[in-house]
Amino acid sequence: MISDKKQDSLLRQDSDGNLYLEDNPGLTVVFESLLTELIRLTSAQFGIFGFRLEDGTLRFIYENLPSNLIEEATLVSEFCFKTGQDFNLKKGDSPSKLIPSLEQNSICCVLYVGELGTSVSEDRKKIFGTIFLGRTEEGGGEFKESDLVHLKTTVRIISGLLEESFISGEVVLSLMTTSRVALESLQIRKQTDRFDFLLTEIIRVSGLINKSLDLSQLLEAIMLSSKSVFRTEACSVLLLDDTKEYLYFHTVLGEKREEVTKIRVPVGKGVAGMVVRDKKPMIINDARNDPRIYREVDKVSHFVTRNIMAAPLLVEGQVIGVIEAINTIDRTFFSEEDLELFLSFSGTSALAIQKTELLQNLEDANKDLRKKVSELESLFKLSQVVSSSKNQADLMKHSISVIHKEMDAGKTGIFLINRKMGILTSIVCNSGKTVEIFRTTNYHNSFIHRSIERKTTTVKEDIQDFAFDHELDSEYLKGSYILLPLTHQGRNAFGVITVSDRVDKLSYNHSHLRLLQTFASLIARGHETLKLQNEMISRKATQRSLQREIEITREIQKNILPKLKTFHSNFDIGVKSVPAREVSGDFYDYYQYEDGQYSFLVSDVSGKSLPAAIFMAMSSSVIRTLARNHDLGPEEILRQGNALIYEDSHNGMFVTTFFIHYNPAIFTLDYASAGHNDQVLIRKNGSWELIKGFGPPLGVIPSANYKGGSLIVEPGDMVILYTDGAIEEKNAKDEEFGLERMIREIIARKHLPAEQIVEELFGLVREFSGAPELFDDFTVMILKFNDNYQFSRVFKASISSIPLLREFVYETIKVRNLEESQRDDILLACDEAGTNIVMHSYENTSLKNPEFECKIRFTGDWITIVLIDSGKVFRRKEVQKPSIEDNLSGKRKGGFGVYLIETLMDSVDYSNEGGKNVLVLKKNFQNKASNGNNF
Repeated sequence: MISDKKQDSLLRQDSDGNLYLEDNPGLTVVFESLLTELIRLTSAQFGIFGFRLEDGTLRFIYENLPSNLIEEATLVSEFCFKTGQDFNLKKGDSPSKLIPSLEQNSICCVLYVGELGTSVSEDRKKIFGTIFLGRTEEGGGEFKESDLVHLKTTVRIISGLLEESFISGEVVLSLMTTSRVALESLQIRKQTDRFDFLLTEIIRVSGLINKSLDLSQLLEAIMLSSKSVFRTEACSVLLLDDTKEYLYFHTVLGEKREEVTKIRVPVGKGVAGMVVRDKKPMIINDARNDPRIYREVDKVSHFVTRNIMAAPLLVEGQVIGVIEAINTIDRTFFSEEDLELFLSFSGTSALAIQKTELLQNLEDANKDLRKKVSELESLFKLSQVVSSSKNQADLMKHSISVIHKEMDAGKTGIFLINRKMGILTSIVCNSGKTVEIFRTTNYHNSFIHRSIERKTTTVKEDIQDFAFDHELDSEYLKGSYILLPLTHQGRNAFGVITVSDRVDKLSYNHSHLRLLQTFASLIARGHETLKLQNEMISRKATQRSLQREIEITREIQKNILPKLKTFHSNFDIGVKSVPAREVSGDFYDYYQYEDGQYSFLVSDVSGKSLPAAIFMAMSSSVIRTLARNHDLGPEEILRQGNALIYEDSHNGMFVTTFFIHYNPAIFTLDYASAGHNDQVLIRKNGSWELIKGFGPPLGVIPSANYKGGSLIVEPGDMVILYTDGAIEEKNAKDEEFGLERMIREIIARKHLPAEQIVEELFGLVREFSGAPELFDDFTVMILKFNDNYQFSRVFKASISSIPLLREFVYETIKVRNLEESQRDDILLACDEAGTNIVMHSYENTSLKNPEFECKIRFTGDWITIVLIDSGKVFRRKEVQKPSIEDNLSGKRKGGFGVYLIETLMDSVDYSNEGGKNVLVLKKNFQNKASNGNNF
């Protein structure tokens, strides 16, 4: 006990039993040294060592304490000494109402003598001092409870040493050495605890690889773990997008998550971008003054980055993103030791992220597949509804049920208008899936009525209800909705389909519109078929009988076949289909997809007369519906078509089909055949070859696979699609017209337009036969590839054609994913070139109905646009260099259009060939700056 110690003991006792320390210079040196080590151990910035003197006052030793914080630090130390309480105080806290709110983060504990585990409050006389440590927000932020525990452990060691020590130089030196050894041991223990914690967290993150978390949950777990392990204010994980050019925040914690999520960090820019680009980690400990910091994130999130440590997320050498630890909490900088541990953490995190992304991508793919299967089943079901419905009410009731389910609608409506009677018939289905039919005359001036009369389609993506004036709209246009007029062959709309108020409360978009358009097409066709059937029945009642039925069937077939149109591409199309009897078993189709690609097909149904015609209508509906799905190749279209047609194939009927998909951008034909004749490819040099495919006719067996092929066409080539009626017609000698004869006659006319070739070929077949009627249906389609420009169009040389030219160029290049600036350059250059032709080339000429032609070609990374006119000869050398300043100020003078064209495009060439001006504009997609100016 203290009372038994000599009076030269370092720790003494006064007459009242209170402990105090002798004010000894050597002891002051020891305390200053201990205070310095404690500041280092806890990553504090400053501290106070206070101890009681014999007169009862406290003497304080200060270390690095700013003058403005001395008073509050002293008050906290004195309060701690008086109450015997230990404190971990944050900025803004106060241990007593008598002490103002603190401007610093601090920990403080008492020095006392007693057995381990005894309470200080049991005997205040055992207290002989305090230790106070503090740091500002910028200096590391708040202290952890573990810091206070370590400090209390250190205090117990110091108190024990003082209790057993006496005043002498050697003892003071020994006390200092022993105290430092104890502090170093404590530091080692602290590091060991940290390594154990780090290992536990890495193992925990590794365990996430085998857990079924979605990506957002996984990234949130990784960020929280990183903050805890590396003791930072924040952590972020950025992933590389599909273009490999930008990083994005997939998951964001905090108040500004919506704003931060929108940020895209370019690869190579900022710390994250450079780490991804170089695949090397990085530490920046003075972020405020380092130009490599990407300030946009701090600006949006109102966050201040003081220091940052970043490491690439690598999987098998491929970078998938970057992980960052931001702003150390209990220390002023990141160390190389931190980085070494961070790399282990990032490697484990990368594996977990990759596995989760793979599973999520697989799940997304499965969802898409299930959705497409569901859509296909609904389309097939609706096609069955169309073919089996006996009247309009039956058709609409069954159709609306299919649409309501597939579109996930809360409300679905089909509204049919009878203009003569002024009645709107409403077939509606609500969330209860019950179908109701009612009629009303109160529909005029409603949005639904205007949609029918104006044939306007509307897609409202906003899920908030709109305040309509008409009760019909308010009832059936809730939340996000689609209005799609029902029309057939471009005629007046006979009704409208509405879907609204999605069950999952999400928005409808244009992908939903495309599906609804397919449904609407089937319904319109069914409506038209029933309409024609009703006409047949009506005429039957008036004794028009079978002949009128045949005529109606022929009308149905005529409506099914597409009308010939100009595609403005690098091919000329000619087609002719003539039935041998009243109705035909042949059909053909062609279609232009949104991205400028095409599909073509010819088919031949087995059998004759009405059964073949009806089977032809059903088969064409199935195949054409499948062909509109750009995601399906020729072989898959035939495979799915066979399965659907087999379901409705009766009495052994089947259909042969040859299907072609053409991509003009790369001059490639993909094809497949379902038991059809070998088709013909005629090369520009007059040689020819057969195009073969393998697979049975559609509808023969329930499941079949088809094998087609691919070929490249060149300018001057022709592809001939035909049915057997074109070559099997016989003359009086029982000789067939034959395939080789057909090919010879086509080659002899290859200089003619495709439509003229087809017409003359049909005349030759009829002349060869000599019979009054055809023996079999005649169908021939010729695709004649004229030049290597995939897109072309002729315009009238008038100022009203300039918007049409711009629209033609825009529709052609929009699917090429050009940068907006490149697209604008091309459109502006074409505007100027077209305007120059219209305004100047034909000026003061006597030409009637002047025209100019625009041709477009894509080769590799280049787009070539050619403008051809028959106006005055253009001489580039005579064009003076314009004044840029005058033109920009509104004083439009000559030569500025030419200047713009040559500035915006990479290459500009002028020539006159055969009396025609030829302007060739070229643009390289990869070139960021144009350099075609000749001034």
